[in-house]
Amino acid sequence: MRVSSSINLSTQVLDKTNVLAALEFNLAMIEFNLNQEVIWANENFAKTLGYTVNEVKSKLHKQFCTADFANSKEYNELWSNLKKGVKFQQKIQRVGKSGTLLWLEATYIPVLDEGGKVQAVLKIATDITERENQVRTIVSQLKDLSINLGNMVNENSQENMKAFELLREQINSISDTANTIRNISSQTNILALNAAIEAARAGEHGRGFAVVAEEVRKLASNVDEAIKKVNLNVETITKGVGVVRNVTKESQSEVIETQSEISNTMEEFESLAN
Repeated sequence: MRVSSSINLSTQVLDKTNVLAALEFNLAMIEFNLNQEVIWANENFAKTLGYTVNEVKSKLHKQFCTADFANSKEYNELWSNLKKGVKFQQKIQRVGKSGTLLWLEATYIPVLDEGGKVQAVLKIATDITERENQVRTIVSQLKDLSINLGNMVNENSQENMKAFELLREQINSISDTANTIRNISSQTNILALNAAIEAARAGEHGRGFAVVAEEVRKLASNVDEAIKKVNLNVETITKGVGVVRNVTKESQSEVIETQSEISNTMEEFESLAN
């Protein structure tokens, strides 16, 4: 019972005056009349924009806004809705006394009289400029990273493709040379066969032909074995080139996927900022 009574008493201690005093002490607050003129501002608000409280008084609301926004359709809609009693809450950009752009998390609250008619507009704001700048810096760095990564991959891919094409040309050249040698080897075999036939015809006197024919046949056989090895090496190199090309394509795909992830991260940061 005592605990319950204590809780009830503690919540009742917070009257309107104390709540307003706490808000004014911790937040930037400013009040406008329906002509958009400043009729009151606390020190926090004036300090946030680089003014003194006296400098802020009697200024027009649009003097704190960027020129583009002050002359926009959205600006007119803002005040039209406020005069109808519709509150506005959003991240906004404002201009300080020195011309510095500031970011505020702001709420515009229409103040009603006893008859429920809007008589003023109270604005409560928090300076989020530092947070906003940090987020925008991170987003900018991520964009640069994505662009640089893409450029690097494109350059490397182009260089790799040129190298692949050059290597393919060399492989084709080797294959052509091997075919030429194979043709020569075939002709050499024919010469060896002709020499063997001549040796057989010449009988005893054709032993020299037989020796030459045998040596030519051995030479042709050795050349044929060498050609087989060359062809095997060419085939291996060709497969290797194909593997490297596939790896390069996979790397490109991974980089594209990474760029997509970076883009998604940037969107998440921007949504947090907004």
